[in-house]
Parts: sequence; structure tokens; C-alpha cells
Amino acid sequence: MADTNNTVLLIADISGYTKFMKQHAVSVSHAKQIIVRLLKALMQTAKPPLKVAELEGDAVFFYARTSKNDIEKVAEQVKGQIVGLFSAFKKELHDIDSLKTCSCDACDHVHDLQLKQVIHAGNVELMKIEQFEKPFGIDVILVHRMLKNSVPAHEYVMMTDLMYNTIKDFYGLQPERYKETFEGVGEVETLVFYPKHLGHKIETLTLQIPHVQRPSFLDKVRWRLEITYKTIFDLLGLVKWKGTFDSVPT
Repeated sequence: MADTNNTVLLIADISGYTKFMKQHAVSVSHAKQIIVRLLKALMQTAKPPLKVAELEGDAVFFYARTSKNDIEKVAEQVKGQIVGLFSAFKKELHDIDSLKTCSCDACDHVHDLQLKQVIHAGNVELMKIEQFEKPFGIDVILVHRMLKNSVPAHEYVMMTDLMYNTIKDFYGLQPERYKETFEGVGEVETLVFYPKHLGHKIETLTLQIPHVQRPSFLDKVRWRLEITYKTIFDLLGLVKWKGTFDSVPT
């Protein structure tokens, strides 16, 4: 059954993923496990009205359904979670780095990973496929096209002019404006903000997340055992990753 509604769309995408995965066999296995931890941290941080639509390799695709009467309220609630997603990502990077008991390329370059978020609001059709709801429509295509843009940075928030006009303000920051031409969509007015300008706000939220302190020796042992046995199973072909890691492994 299909249902069309105004919907806020957000994709949290890990920058540096492709380079991170181009390592030797052991590093690739460790990289997969690190990416999974980061994606789980993003998913666990998101709260209603955000729902997970799909996991897309190095990204989580969220959506939040609204009506014409509450689009501004829902958009504001989504805006309030953007800083939280940056905080959760940075906290998880901190934890993984602190747990490091390996000197492979992936474990040594965890902090090369960054996060970008793209946000749009539009009309979306939700199709029920068994127990899952899958968003369809030109606005779903647009928010995915936004990941490929002309911004000369790897960590930022990009939103469409429509989304910005709905929330009317993004923490008092002045945006950089870009006119992007997206395949199959055409020219779109976008606004870009940088998390470095929200440093204090992100740091404050990060400190409020439990267990930010350095992990214990036992935590390191657990992580080392987990990453080791999964790598062995991976190299032996006993771990079933979905596809070519275009989806998060089970």
C-alpha cells in the first residue's frame, strides 16, 4: 500500500570510506568492523521522528514523516538531531581509537573518517514491502544526488533551500550557498554549514554521552578478541557479508 506525505529526508554519510576500504585483506576486515560500529552509533543516536529507511554501505538513510500542518515542527526536531549525530560519530571514533590494539592501516587511520549530512524535505511515497517501508519519489533521488556535489570539504551539513526555508535558521550560522546541478533533477539551490563552527555545541553533547572516558584494559581485550575472530572468519570465507559491502553485514 502506498502513502504520499511531506517527508524530511536525511542521509548521514561517512566520508573517506572508499580510501579506507582500499587496504590489504586484514585491514579491509578491520575496516568493515569499524564502519559497522560507526553506522550502529548513528542509528542508535537517532530518535523519533527519524526512522531508518535503509543502510547504504557507508551511510544511513533516515526519513521523518510529516503533514502540511506540522512540517515546521518535524523539520525543527530533525535539525535538533544533526549535532547529536556528529557528536555520536566523533565519540565512537574516540572509542575505537582508544581501544586500538592493532597497527594495521585501517586501525591507524580511523580519524581520517569524517561525516557529512545532507537534508531535504519533499513529497515521498512510502511503499510497504513485507515488514519494511521503502521511500520512493524524485525527492528521494534528489537527497541521494546531494552526496555528489562541488563542496571542497568532507565534513559538512548540506540542505536544500526548501529545507532551510522550513527551519528558517541553523544555530545562527551563516551558510555558504551553492547552486548544484544534479543528474535527472536539474539545478538546485543548496546551503552548506560546517560542524567546526558548532565545535563547542558538539563537544558539549559528546561529553554528555555515557562512557566517553578511556576504555579499560578489559574493554581492549574484548575488542581485540572480537576483531580478531571476525577477521579470521572473514579471511576463511565463513563470515557472510551482504553483497560487496553495499549493505551493512549481519
